[in-house]
Amino acid sequence: MKKISHTSWNLRKSQSMIVRTGTHCPTNGLWQPVDSPSEPLFVFEGSIMPTHDGGSAEWMLVEAKRRVAEGAIW
Repeated sequence: MKKISHTSWNLRKSQSMIVRTGTHCPTNGLWQPVDSPSEPLFVFEGSIMPTHDGGSAEWMLVEAKRRVAEGAIW
């Protein structure tokens, strides 16, 4: 598995996790473009963050999803 670099993370004043298109997703969860009121998108940890409206975007973590015990309940 590829190691995820923490240097691509950006914490803003609100302490929200922000990552850019093309970087690896640091955690499972619902992500939403920073400058767009669009519907959040679920991205798996380690996946490449997607484009938005055909271009690069900054993505903000809206809700993190963690595994619970061995049953992998989300």
